[in-house]
Amino acid sequence: MQEAPESGLAPIAGRAIAEALGPRPVMVVGTADDERRANFTPAAFCAPLSYDPALVTLGLKPTSWGYANLAASGRCTLSTVAADAAPAVLFCGSHSGRTTDKSASFATVWEDGLPRPADALAAFSCRLVSDTPAGDHRLLVLEVVQAAARCDSRAGGAEHTGEGDDPSASPADALLCLAHDRFTHAEPLS
Repeated sequence: MQEAPESGLAPIAGRAIAEALGPRPVMVVGTADDERRANFTPAAFCAPLSYDPALVTLGLKPTSWGYANLAASGRCTLSTVAADAAPAVLFCGSHSGRTTDKSASFATVWEDGLPRPADALAAFSCRLVSDTPAGDHRLLVLEVVQAAARCDSRAGGAEHTGEGDDPSASPADALLCLAHDRFTHAEPLS
């Protein structure tokens, strides 16, 4: 779409389009290889797709070790992390799990044979439903088998029960992606 110069808009492409659609939560994708070695792959292309069944979409590069592990096992964890995890996310995003043990970046918890960051704000155990080519990524549809979130400290840390009164899965300090290697976190509007 070409806009007239007086519109104030300039054409953008590629990563600039993704940046213009942000910020969005950084998801840490936890997978394990056949030797039960943890791998963490950061992803910013993730969105809810369905409430019932609980489905999410995830975009991963087909060349990533996280994608290879997920495609082979059909399972992964998805976790949101706090803003202070940005250095670990950058490390994991700039090193291949084929040659680097990324579990050193996060204290790791193993659940049902899958790793996740121990200090995750929200964690989802998922199974692969579909895998489709999507440009330079693969579009994965994942069914959320199990989900848990930390109670939002702004709510006083009280126990939450019942639909509509669940723990917050998107606390204000969750790491958000602005661009490929730039992050922020949200501030509540009160």
